[in-house]
Amino acid sequence: MATKKLNQSIFRLVVGLVMLTATMILINVWSSTSKHAQHQLNNDLKVAQNVFEQVLENRENVLYGSASVLTADFGFKQAVATGDRPTINSALFNHGGRINADLMALVSLDGKNISSVPKILPPEQTFPYPRVVQNAISNGGASSLLFIGQRLYQVMMLTIDAPTPIAVAVIGFEINQEWGQQLKNITQLETTIEVQAKGEETFTISTLPAELVAPTLAQQGQPLSWLSLSLFSDIPYVSRRFLLTDEDNFKVLITLSNDVHRLFADFRALQTNIALIALLAIILALCFAALFSRKVAKPLVALADIAQRISSGDYNKSINTTSSSTEVTNLAIALESMQSNIRQREEKISYQAQHDILTGLNNRYNMEVQLNAKFEQNKPFQVLGINIFGFRGINDVFGYHNGDICLQILAKRLDKYGGLGARLAGGELLWIPDTLVNYEQVIQFKNTLEEPVETGDASITPRVSVGMLNCPVDAHNAEELFRRMNIVLDEAQKTEHMMLSYEPEYEHRYLRRLSIIAELKTALNDQQEELSLFYQPKLDLNSGKVTKVEALIRWNNALLGFVSPEDFISVAEQAGFIGKITDWVINQAIKDAVILKGLGLNMSIAINLSAQDVMDDALLPHIIALMNASQLETNALSFEMTESDLVQEPEKAIQQLQAFRNKGFEMAIDDFGTGYSSMSYLKNLPVTTLKVDKSFVLKLDSQQGDQKIVRTVIDLAHSFGLNVVAEGIENQATLKLLHGWGCELAQGFYMSKPLPLDNFVQWHKKHQLTNWLED
Repeated sequence: MATKKLNQSIFRLVVGLVMLTATMILINVWSSTSKHAQHQLNNDLKVAQNVFEQVLENRENVLYGSASVLTADFGFKQAVATGDRPTINSALFNHGGRINADLMALVSLDGKNISSVPKILPPEQTFPYPRVVQNAISNGGASSLLFIGQRLYQVMMLTIDAPTPIAVAVIGFEINQEWGQQLKNITQLETTIEVQAKGEETFTISTLPAELVAPTLAQQGQPLSWLSLSLFSDIPYVSRRFLLTDEDNFKVLITLSNDVHRLFADFRALQTNIALIALLAIILALCFAALFSRKVAKPLVALADIAQRISSGDYNKSINTTSSSTEVTNLAIALESMQSNIRQREEKISYQAQHDILTGLNNRYNMEVQLNAKFEQNKPFQVLGINIFGFRGINDVFGYHNGDICLQILAKRLDKYGGLGARLAGGELLWIPDTLVNYEQVIQFKNTLEEPVETGDASITPRVSVGMLNCPVDAHNAEELFRRMNIVLDEAQKTEHMMLSYEPEYEHRYLRRLSIIAELKTALNDQQEELSLFYQPKLDLNSGKVTKVEALIRWNNALLGFVSPEDFISVAEQAGFIGKITDWVINQAIKDAVILKGLGLNMSIAINLSAQDVMDDALLPHIIALMNASQLETNALSFEMTESDLVQEPEKAIQQLQAFRNKGFEMAIDDFGTGYSSMSYLKNLPVTTLKVDKSFVLKLDSQQGDQKIVRTVIDLAHSFGLNVVAEGIENQATLKLLHGWGCELAQGFYMSKPLPLDNFVQWHKKHQLTNWLED
């Protein structure tokens, strides 16, 4: 048996043990480092996923704030409630332009498209995702990702309440290639967005090169082994996929991918160096490997902790990681840059979500938060609402650029007074002073706001109305405050009071107006039996006969009871459907005229027209067509317009009235004496009759001043060749005076109050021979 030297055996043993140990260490180092790197990579992907979801959430907050501003706008509510499509389209277009929205739409409560900007949702067709609409109606709002028109949108839906939901507003941002690239800039990861409809992929957005999209998605989910990292390099990207939404048979999947080759190129070189050094100097390699692994692992662990902190939303601590490795240093710099970018974007998004971009004042959403905080303090404070009279007119006359400058200057003036300021919508501002202010201080504040605004292109003198609420007496929360402030400003605009404090009666009137609008629309569309025409006779003072009557609409509502025409006519004019009332009156009057003609009563029925009716070019042809169909002559109808309506657009009014006269209709100026007609204007009006307002006639027998006015009006009318109708006659003495002055026609309760058609026919039979001038 051959003997061996001890030193050789020891050497061989030691060398063998060291080599075995080195080999085991190398294998263990390769395996452990790969697992750690894979864990770190998964953490990075998870952080990126959290960042992605946070970005979507921030965009959702922006959408909510913008939608809240839109749905709270009174003018927009009114347009939606009345079906004013041009105003709706304008509001959607303007509001979408302000926030750079890619989709603005309005959907009815039954899920039908009303309008959209751009026009990708056909009107009157069902909204593609009815379940989302129903969720919005049930919960007051909803947000989702929707696939519309081969495009993916992040959408916020809010109901438009007046006060109950009447429609659903839709605001959305498109998720496209540009947005994906922005997200990549934030996360430093490749982003792929897949939309699957009915289990099949229909839409894909990716920041990956086109040729790598399919392989990367196919390899998603494959395990990343240390052999793959060290030897084969068969997996170019490591990806993380998660389901973002699953809505009505379509899914949105997000895949975040990290470049394995870029992340692990230096790691593979390190492994090769370790192997070479181990072959040349095993013991030194072991020491060096231990030292190097420690130097590499420590900063990586520190960076992992930092990434975890960033993922939890803490962006304020600086990243101070010391490392001799350029790659680790670069990674730390990248994390610092990512943290800074995310922080800046969140600050910007937060500011935009809380402030009005144009004026820098708080927006409605942020003011609501601050108001609720003040209410919780249970201390008294004042809130002043400012409404710029005719702000839309300022934009129309001076242009939107000058209108914006005007708003900005008013905001600066408001800001100088301290306190909290906000822009609620359009030309509506809100101010909460730091201390309670008295009446004189409010006047001074108002005068400051109304000082001329020099824009460089124009000089604008704004007029503002100020509404005041004392809290918590007049309101107990922000929502109630906003609603009541709208009511006060609306009351100020209607009454032209430039300063007005809240009173409960204003809210009662406001709610009644809303009820009148809703019930009147129902009555015109579905319950026309609630409407009726009453007729008040006009006595011919020369012949003593009644050949003319005035048609007066009456409305008895099941919910509201009897509603005076003075209440619902003005509301209908403001709501924009006075034309429907006029159409109903004309149709009913023509039907009744046919009945009277059949009874042998040749009566001329006078119908009242509003300013909107007079300016409607389609009205006269419509009336002619109805009368021809009923075989009536033009003398069966006549028309009355109030003096104040006619002077709003005199040239157009004269043109329209002349068209009626050319067809043979008699035309009368109603309530003459209460408007602003000039003699030259009256001379040019193509009318046949002046109707003296009843305010001058009611006490004509006892008021000498009224006698002078009425006699002058009669003489004036006769000088122009016009007949005169006096309304409001309540006694014989007044009737005799009018007859003596040459008044042609008399109307009033002395002869008869307004009567339904059947009662009028009976009255006429009874009084055919009545001499109203005899005692």
